[in-house]
Amino acid sequence: MKNFGKVITMMLLSALVFAGCGKAENGGEKTPVETADKAAEESAAETEAAGENDAAGEAEESGSVGETAEKTSEEAAAQTLTPDPTNLSYLEEYQIVDFYGDGKEYSLYAPKGGENTDGFFYFWDHGVTFTASVYNCGFPDVAAEALQMYLQESIDLLAKDWKENPDYSEVGVGEILEKGDDRYLFVTAKAKDLYGTPYQKTKLIYMSVRDGGVGVFWDMEVSEREQDEETAPLLQEVARCYGLNLRELAMEDGAWEDQNAQREADQQDVYEPREGEPVLEKVEGYQYLGMLTLTLDEEGNVTCPVLVPMGWNTTADENRVSTTTHGVSVRASGNYTAGTMNFQAMVQREADWDLEYYSDPEEGNRNVRSTEVMPMKGQEAGVYYILTYEEQDYKSEDYYKRADITCMILVEEKYYVTCRISLKSVDYDKTTNSLIRELETAYGLDLSQWYADEEEQ
Repeated sequence: MKNFGKVITMMLLSALVFAGCGKAENGGEKTPVETADKAAEESAAETEAAGENDAAGEAEESGSVGETAEKTSEEAAAQTLTPDPTNLSYLEEYQIVDFYGDGKEYSLYAPKGGENTDGFFYFWDHGVTFTASVYNCGFPDVAAEALQMYLQESIDLLAKDWKENPDYSEVGVGEILEKGDDRYLFVTAKAKDLYGTPYQKTKLIYMSVRDGGVGVFWDMEVSEREQDEETAPLLQEVARCYGLNLRELAMEDGAWEDQNAQREADQQDVYEPREGEPVLEKVEGYQYLGMLTLTLDEEGNVTCPVLVPMGWNTTADENRVSTTTHGVSVRASGNYTAGTMNFQAMVQREADWDLEYYSDPEEGNRNVRSTEVMPMKGQEAGVYYILTYEEQDYKSEDYYKRADITCMILVEEKYYVTCRISLKSVDYDKTTNSLIRELETAYGLDLSQWYADEEEQ
């Protein structure tokens, strides 16, 4: 099987030669790899002369990839960056085997935690995909042409695949850049996620030329949609390790993140009542709240309207309604009291119980505090209290601010409505403040201390 691959390579290279590639009458055109090899053998004077002839040849050759131009100052600067594979936190050295060739191993710096089997390296995390393999045509005399052809085919196949993908647009293929004997370039595109939100994808293709005309090919693709806090330091370490300018891979504008956050926020306000459930009605003057009339007694003679957010997870029955949206949870329910206790005293007892429960060390909360019981503006028999504390996030284990507001409204002496509003700062978004203000208006509350600040939106 290995010999068959070498025969195919020789046939392809022969076709290139018979087609006129490298003929003397065409100005002594040479591939970039050939030029670099020859320059290392010639004298200083010959090197200078050869460099003038090669400039035109290289420009014409790289033109098959895309728009070409003379070396820019950025390209020249990239040549001077010195690789520094020391003090690595995200990368480590691997040995990639020439699995389809002579079995020789070649060193490569790649992200830690990748899979390296049968001559192929693969890594995916933090929005970064990194792959690597060895290419060896097996014929040193034509290795330079084989490497160049393999690089070009890799670029063309990727560009064709992305351009034919209906979810990709604005596909751009950069010019081939030089780093000593090595060659690399960037391919960019706009992709769409499942919801049609566009995001940036950029792939770096790198050909590392080794002794004997062997090439270690690696590529690194970065997805704006999947990047996290580890992405930037990982890319910075790759840039330092290989002495590259990876500005093209930096996706710091946050365009997709902002658009996706807005999409998620908008999606939370889509209200579709479940079959058989009472339906909340729109109320003039409110964008996010809807009204449902709760039944407080068994006969259905005692009722009370409540206002709660209308969203994608709103659930309701005759006696209760609940929803969670934009970092705000609201639960309203009807209750019965035997009337043996003063209503104000009953509410105070609830406040004391809440404070005791959330202050229990087993709950893991910090800085638990409770306000006094306060009257609800516009409600003759309505009061509320606010319990504030810091709760640990089960994902990050960091602590975030939380406020639980308990509203209680007495109805016809024996019944009351309880409305519990929970504000979780960790889930705030750009809509949260507008929703909180509507709840303030609906229930006569003052929640201004728990508005989302700019960092939480």
